[in-house]
Amino acid sequence: MQNPQPPMPHSSPPDYGELDHHPNFCFSDKLVTFQVDRTLFKVHEHFLFTYSSVFRRILRLQHQNDNNRDDNTTIYLDGVSVLEFESLLTFFYESWQESFSMSTENWVALLAIAHRFKFTDAEFRARREIFQRNPPLDPVKQISIAEKYSVPISFIVPALESLVRRPEPLLRTELVQMSSEMVASLGVARERYVGESLGVVNELGLKLAVNNIVRSVWPTTRNNLNPSEPCKLQ
Repeated sequence: MQNPQPPMPHSSPPDYGELDHHPNFCFSDKLVTFQVDRTLFKVHEHFLFTYSSVFRRILRLQHQNDNNRDDNTTIYLDGVSVLEFESLLTFFYESWQESFSMSTENWVALLAIAHRFKFTDAEFRARREIFQRNPPLDPVKQISIAEKYSVPISFIVPALESLVRRPEPLLRTELVQMSSEMVASLGVARERYVGESLGVVNELGLKLAVNNIVRSVWPTTRNNLNPSEPCKLQ
């Protein structure tokens, strides 16, 4: 049985009188040009305006300043890297595909711009892709990213447990990637683990011990890791 042919558009549609605008899919946005470093991007306003309160303010201000805005208007995004903006646009335009994937570097770049410009859904997705990946990122790298972008502590509990249990001392190159508050907290947790693991002979007992220590030193009731706020040691 042959598949039916797709309908051909009529050259002259029927006269329906006044037409209805679809509430969700009748876009009126224009293309807008952004400059990121030395690179120009020309993209639709829709995703930026709809999903970011920060971009919404930027675009509204741009509209107010120039009601006759044309395609030559350029908005400069200070402090944004080309990789970050590329990752954001790639996510918006391509993530609907079943085969969609990005490198860890791109997900971190997406997290950076999504956090700064308050793309809440994109930020949540980037967090999952970075901190729940298999195999996991290096624990110090995870903690560094989490501190930088205020990621909830619950995302890095396994990374914290790994560092608390690690018998080798933390390297200087690792310490400089974390805040002083985090380094101090790790010192307290590692010292507690040494004492509380004495006499524990099975792996389950060691896992329970480190989990209890981590959740005591870094209560998951705290919303996120923010190095600007002192970490109260337990």
